[in-house]
Amino acid sequence: MVNRKLKFLIPRERSEIIPIIFVIILITIYVTFELYVILPAIYNNIFTYKEILHLLFGFYIIFNLIGNLFLCMATDTSVDTIICPVLLPQQNIPTSMSDKNNQQDIIFQHCNWRYCYNCEVNVPPRTQHCHLCKRCILKRDHHCSFLGRCIGFRNIRYYVCFLIWTGIGLCYCNILHVDYTYELVGSFSWRVIVACLFPFGAWLFRILDHFSLLLSFICSTSIVLSLYVLFLTIQQIYLLANGQTWYEYGKNIHIYSSQKCLQSNLEVVFGKRWRLILLSPLIASPPCGDGVSFDIKMTQTVDSRSSQTKRI
Repeated sequence: MVNRKLKFLIPRERSEIIPIIFVIILITIYVTFELYVILPAIYNNIFTYKEILHLLFGFYIIFNLIGNLFLCMATDTSVDTIICPVLLPQQNIPTSMSDKNNQQDIIFQHCNWRYCYNCEVNVPPRTQHCHLCKRCILKRDHHCSFLGRCIGFRNIRYYVCFLIWTGIGLCYCNILHVDYTYELVGSFSWRVIVACLFPFGAWLFRILDHFSLLLSFICSTSIVLSLYVLFLTIQQIYLLANGQTWYEYGKNIHIYSSQKCLQSNLEVVFGKRWRLILLSPLIASPPCGDGVSFDIKMTQTVDSRSSQTKRI
C-alpha cells in the first residue's frame, strides 16, 4: 500500500515534476524566511511565549498544508479503484432531456456510462479521460499542473483543504511581514509601500539594497500568491456549493444535485464530518457515494412538468 501511494507521487508526465518541485521549494523558502528572518527580527532574538505561540501555530499550518498536499497527490481517484462492467449499462439519460440542441450530445455523453477508447474500459457518468495522467478519473474536476495530477472524486477534499491552508499560511505571513517592516523602518511611508509592491523598481531607483530587494521580493510575492490562492479557493467552493465540476461548469451542465442544499453538496464531497476536515488531514471523512452513482434532477418531460430525483 505504501509503495502504491508513493508511486502516485510521481507524475506520468516528467515535465510536471518541475511545478511540483517549485511548490516544494516555495514552501521551504517561506518557512525558512519566517523562522530565521521575520520572527527573530520582530522579537529581537528573545525567546518569549508569544514567539512560542507563533511557532506552534506556524507548525500547525505546515502540518495541514503538507499533509493535505501529500494525500491529494497520493490518493488514487481513477477508474482503477472500481470494477467496471464488461457490458455498457442501460442509458439513464435520454438525449431529449436537454432543451438546447447543441448540448444534447454533451449531456448524453457525460451523464451515461460510455466506452473510453484510450483506457479500453467502460467508465461511469461524470468520468473524464485525462491525457496527461493517461487514465480516466472518477468525477474529474480538473488537472492541477502545480500538483501534477487530476483532482477528482476521492482527492478533491485534500485539494480544497490544501488551498484553504495555503491561503491561511500566506495571510499569516503577510501579517508577520507588516510587523517586520514596522520593526525595521519604524514607520510606514511611500518608500516602504513602493518597496513592498514593486521591489525591482525600488531596487533600480536605489531605494533598496540587494538584501532588502530579496526581502521585499518575498514579501510582495506572498501578497500576489495570497490573492491568487483566494481566487482559486472561491472558485472551487462556488462549484462545490452548486454540485458541479469544472467541466460541467464550462459546458453549462446543471443536471447534478441542483435540488440539494449547501450542506448536502458539501457532504457529497467532504463526507459526513465535513465540519472537522479542516482541523487535520488525518480525520477520516470519506465522500458520500461511490463515485459511480449520482443524484440527478429530471425535469421537463413531454407529459409532465413536475420534477423528480433519480439516482444513476
